[in-house]
Amino acid sequence: MYVVSAGTFDAIPPLTLGVLRLIIGVAVLAAVFRGRLGLAAAPRRRMVAAGVVVAVTMVMQFVGTSLTGGAEGALLTTTTPVFVLVFGVLLEGERVRRIAWAGCVVALAGVAVLAARSGGIGGSTGVEVALPAGVTIPRALLGDLLLVASAATWALFSSVGRPLVAAVGAFRAILGASAVAIVLLLPFVPLELAGRTLPPVTPVTVAAVLYLGIGATAIAWSLWYRGYAAAPPAVAAAAFFAQPLVGAALGVLILGEVLGPAFLGGAALIAVGVLGIAAATRERREAPE
Repeated sequence: MYVVSAGTFDAIPPLTLGVLRLIIGVAVLAAVFRGRLGLAAAPRRRMVAAGVVVAVTMVMQFVGTSLTGGAEGALLTTTTPVFVLVFGVLLEGERVRRIAWAGCVVALAGVAVLAARSGGIGGSTGVEVALPAGVTIPRALLGDLLLVASAATWALFSSVGRPLVAAVGAFRAILGASAVAIVLLLPFVPLELAGRTLPPVTPVTVAAVLYLGIGATAIAWSLWYRGYAAAPPAVAAAAFFAQPLVGAALGVLILGEVLGPAFLGGAALIAVGVLGIAAATRERREAPE
């Protein structure tokens, strides 16, 4: 998703691309349900809250990726498991064993190794971005901060949405939250497009938008929500660490990249961390009532 979105920003700016992604995702899910949305049983306040979190996540995720790049986006959002565990404890009353926290730290160390292999987080450019009150910040650093913030809000989205999944199911929960996010974000699209001259639409651009809307939203979000609702936060945290490994594997298969010792070391740390999280979850399930 990050590689595809980063490669599409020249044709469609980040916020507009995010809204198109949501619109297509909602349309696909609505078509699957043949127009019978079935959202009457959903807690309205919870649905609105989930939609607000989705909107904020989309903005920070896509803008952050546009400031840094697809590779860093994929790496930095693997900080999500830390926030999954934190919100699982704070909002859902989950008990997370120390070994799970330790596993999370070890897996994050593996992510750091992979990031260093890619040239280092935030090290690609020295261009600065002007913020209000005359403050400036390096472009890449701002992108990195936004991506980590989006990881936190995505974890929050997962916790906030668990009651929605219980009420209407994962796919309808994603549909409703995404529809709320569209309403919130759509008014900003004309502001982003004002004064821009967009290049002609190409089949590659259309394919990218369809992938983001169908694959990365309607399908992937729904499957994540369904799995998250059925599993403890520690399991969801462990699953998320597969992201940089899958990204590296796709780099080998599609881009012909070569994996060196740094990758193998980072992958080993991630594997050890995930095993620690899984062990904590297994101990909890086997513990006597």
